[in-house]
Amino acid sequence: MKLKILLFLILTLGVLACYTERGAKKKRQANSQAGDKSLVMVTGYCNCGKCCGWKRSWFGFGAPVYDYGKLKGKPKKVGITATGKKAKMGTIAADPKVFKFGTKMTIPGYGEGVVEDIGGAIKGKHIDLWFPSHEAAKKWGVKYIPLSKLNVRK
Repeated sequence: MKLKILLFLILTLGVLACYTERGAKKKRQANSQAGDKSLVMVTGYCNCGKCCGWKRSWFGFGAPVYDYGKLKGKPKKVGITATGKKAKMGTIAADPKVFKFGTKMTIPGYGEGVVEDIGGAIKGKHIDLWFPSHEAAKKWGVKYIPLSKLNVRK
């Protein structure tokens, strides 16, 4: 009986060590990709359901509704930002704890933009740039840009 308990503990500790090492490895990889803390992750989004988490409701005769989250099933105004403006080139989604609404910045390779939106996956030093199509947003991909190169201003 004691041998079984000892064996169980050894296996459990081995599994925990494996998960701990795996988590540490992922964190090291993310840090090496993002580099130092002054880098901002810059991604792209569009008005599509994939990017903005909505779908067409069968019960609402095809009207867009939130696909997940606390607003799941509630009506969604597609293309309207958190500030109530229509999303267009230059619209930026950001974590309002890091970049407040109305913050202006210049993004190399994109141009001028203003923070007017938020996103469920946008946390910390991460901004999401609006594009007119899903293909254009995917083409932008993920870039890490030094905060100093964004020319952030209020």
